[in-house]
Amino acid sequence: MRQFRNPIRTHLSPILILATFFQFGITSASAQEPSDDPEQLASAAVKSNPAIKTLVEQISSLRYKTEAASIWADPVFAVEYSNVPWNTWSMGDSPMSGLKFKVQQKLTLPGKNRRRTEVMEAQTEVKRWQLREKKNQLRAMVKKAYWNLALVRELRHINERHIKLVDQLISVVRVKYQVGKVGQHDLLNLEVLRKKIKDDLGDYDQRQRQLTAAINAALHRDVATNINTPRELVASAPKADIAALVKLAKKYRPLLKEAKARSSWQRLAAGQVEYERWPDISVWAGYNVRVSTGADPGTDFFSVGLSVGLPLDYTGRTDSQKQEHLASASAADESYQAIFDQIRAELESSLASWTRAYSKAKNYETKIIPAADRTLKATLAAYQSDRAEFASLYQAELLLLDLERAYTIAKALTHVDSSTVQASIGTPTDTKNSEATP
Repeated sequence: MRQFRNPIRTHLSPILILATFFQFGITSASAQEPSDDPEQLASAAVKSNPAIKTLVEQISSLRYKTEAASIWADPVFAVEYSNVPWNTWSMGDSPMSGLKFKVQQKLTLPGKNRRRTEVMEAQTEVKRWQLREKKNQLRAMVKKAYWNLALVRELRHINERHIKLVDQLISVVRVKYQVGKVGQHDLLNLEVLRKKIKDDLGDYDQRQRQLTAAINAALHRDVATNINTPRELVASAPKADIAALVKLAKKYRPLLKEAKARSSWQRLAAGQVEYERWPDISVWAGYNVRVSTGADPGTDFFSVGLSVGLPLDYTGRTDSQKQEHLASASAADESYQAIFDQIRAELESSLASWTRAYSKAKNYETKIIPAADRTLKATLAAYQSDRAEFASLYQAELLLLDLERAYTIAKALTHVDSSTVQASIGTPTDTKNSEATP
């Protein structure tokens, strides 16, 4: 005997499956390893990145230069065979002939070495702030890449869920197609949509490999090393106002500190050049060995002397060098103002983007996506009872997919903007109380 399927069960079964999907599909997460901490990844990158180590070695080099700047010049030893007649090489043929031994030492003018040391220390300070800024930017890059990686993975999960959802919709439409209520084109449209969503997975896989490689390269390790991210992002709320952020940036940003240090360095260099115009003194002592020439018993001679340059500077070289350093100092001062204005603009832009992304994420989470979810469920129920067209069902699915993607992007953007704000400030910031952590 032929058995007939219950049409009510046939129609309701996909609905129950979809209801289960909507109830648990968005919030469920399979067991996975704990997520890596982006702050720890950033700290590891700072410790192991070769570019950071390069700057550290450059600072060490300047430190040795600083030590060398305070050391006196080595003494000079000379031997002179003097006053020998051109037609003979014997010292006994002339009473003035002799073998002279001479030791000479340059005495640096008091205060010069100290000024040279201060200039080298100021130059080293500039390099230290460059190192701090390099670390700051590296930390920001790692954290942004981390949150973008988490975004790509969650977008991939969304696509995987919607592939299953479209499969369920195809099952529902196929039931109506089998009884002749819809045309084959409705099935084909859903199958094309399924293929499109599945093809997008390849783009996400490519982006995931790129971001993973970028993070691992920053950490100076194998580019294929796995990085665990949260299965589902949670929006980060901004709780600091622009005035507090600007104040923190002025206090902590290494790029601003570097500009100040550069100005100080150039002014010290100008002062050093001015002091270098005064010449050093060279002193020497000599001993002249002589031999007897008959009437002259050949008594040895001893001599001492000193020399000093004349600070005439006819070409104005010293003044030109001084003005060059002062002009560089003025340029550094103006650079500070330009950098500060840029940082304020960056903070305003990032905070506005962060605030909007958080507001959008919360609005989508509490209002828009639940409404789109209900719309798809209602449209599906109406479609099964012939009270809605296939186009409405198709558009409801597309809308939900687009909204979930937009919601996920907004959540990720709150973390990316947070990292950008921290980089603009130059130190990790606790946005709850607007206090910086050095």
